[in-house]
Amino acid sequence: MKLSVIDFSLLIGYALVCILIGFWSSRKNKDEDYLIAGRNMSLVGFVASVVASYVGGAAIVLYSAYVYKFGISAIAVFLGTAAGFLFFIPYALKLRKISSQQKFLTLSDWFYFKYDKQTGIISAIILFVVYFGMLLNQFIAGSSILAHISGLKYETALLISASIITIYLLAGGFNSVIKTDIFQYIILFVLFVLLGVILLKGDHHFTTELADFSRMDPAMTVVFIIFGVLIIFQSAEYWQRVYAAKSSLVVKRGFTWSAVFVIITGLAISIVGLSAHMHVPGIDPKSAFAEGLTVLIPHKFIGASLVLLFAAIMSSADTIIFVLASSVSKDYIANFTKKEINQHNLKNYTRLFILIFAVAGFVMAFFFRDIVTVIVFITGIGFTIIPAAIASFHFNLDKKAVLFSFLSGIVWIIILFLTNNLQAELSIASVAVATIVLVISQLILKSRV
Repeated sequence: MKLSVIDFSLLIGYALVCILIGFWSSRKNKDEDYLIAGRNMSLVGFVASVVASYVGGAAIVLYSAYVYKFGISAIAVFLGTAAGFLFFIPYALKLRKISSQQKFLTLSDWFYFKYDKQTGIISAIILFVVYFGMLLNQFIAGSSILAHISGLKYETALLISASIITIYLLAGGFNSVIKTDIFQYIILFVLFVLLGVILLKGDHHFTTELADFSRMDPAMTVVFIIFGVLIIFQSAEYWQRVYAAKSSLVVKRGFTWSAVFVIITGLAISIVGLSAHMHVPGIDPKSAFAEGLTVLIPHKFIGASLVLLFAAIMSSADTIIFVLASSVSKDYIANFTKKEINQHNLKNYTRLFILIFAVAGFVMAFFFRDIVTVIVFITGIGFTIIPAAIASFHFNLDKKAVLFSFLSGIVWIIILFLTNNLQAELSIASVAVATIVLVISQLILKSRV
């Protein structure tokens, strides 16, 4: 599909706005503003940032593929996530109170605080693996869809996406992430509404399809819901939003409204996946979103749909890059260097690692383009920290029990990988393995005291 002058103008205009927001965010930007938005994030910024970071290129590809394969029942992922946001609220309120005193910047800061350096660094390593895999997925998935829709080469789409993100992140840091997320989710939401209007005016017979649960796989539906609820507790970006929130009220209302908008977004993505299922049968499910958009969007709106894809890619990829950069700066360098690291040093280290991870993500995505196995693998790895994360709010756990729990989940995923059994249902079972080991280890270690 060839791009018109108007399409190119929309793309260039969108990219320039994101870059300008990044430089605007850097004006009078204090070190804490760069690192955690000055811990003064508003309700609008909180909601837009949470939902925009959730709806990335990889999420769009994966969820529309599930809808293509399992029908509307795949929306259980979004229902589960919405429930997860609400379930997380009491934990987030406690976390914000403590983080305001301790000046947390990363998820692993919680484990450093609750246990010791060893536990904190193991959690940081786990999260590093998870988030680098997520970054790779965002670049691959987003650039693949963009190339499919626009006619650009995959390599060109990848280079454009990575370059724009790097520029505005280097300029404004976490402030850029929040402000561009607001802009990007407004774009996403408006275009999702446009998609709904186009759908209602068309003759696509979606009413029956939306109520058709005949392709529902009960086991996968349960997996979707569990995934949605639990993913919040290992998602470092949501913990960072809690740290950055202006008040406890912003946290409470922010997650409540995020739950609402996640469901709306899930419906929009489901519509695209169903469109592909109805009109383009027999394709690779990973191509469902691109094919569904091609069916639904008239050619004159192709530029608008490309902006939507750019927004989806960048709204998650920038968050992931910043999570990685801040984690390495705070969880590794600040905790292991003999020199005292102040916020200005952390800012400079974070800026350096933003550049490093943007380049590394680009290079890896250039050569490696299969996302499904990576997603299943990193999900299983990430879920290993969830039992200890939740239990740490309720119990005084032995640090060795936490460590054994982490390691057991990792071993489980490695066994699945080596035996060629790495499937979604078995992968997220790492949370059950880690829970069992945590309970048993805690009981044994407690009895020895």
